[in-house]
Amino acid sequence: MNINISSSQENIIHNCLLDLLESSSSNHSSFLPKALQSLLHSQGFGIEMSGIYISTDTDRENIPTYLTTGIAFEFMDNHVTLPFRDAIACITNWYNHHDNIKNPELDKIIEDLKIKFLQYGI
Repeated sequence: MNINISSSQENIIHNCLLDLLESSSSNHSSFLPKALQSLLHSQGFGIEMSGIYISTDTDRENIPTYLTTGIAFEFMDNHVTLPFRDAIACITNWYNHHDNIKNPELDKIIEDLKIKFLQYGI
């Protein structure tokens, strides 16, 4: 799927996902799987500089004021808001261009996101 976004928007999405990938805690070697998994449950996820938020989050306080529908990517005080299908396509494209991070856990989450948001929509 070809998404028409600016290079600035693409950079925000890339930096958001990369920051989630490279950030960790004692319980998680990377926050990216947890962040993507949260989208499957219609929940947003954020850390200090980055976050992915979804307009269907049941906890209204987790939805940024600028997000009315779709999914938002935040990195440092910048954000990009996209319709669900476009956001999942951007995540999938980003993942497919980073062979060095591929693993069965992320493969499964990406496939589940595609099924939920691309095949059936929400």
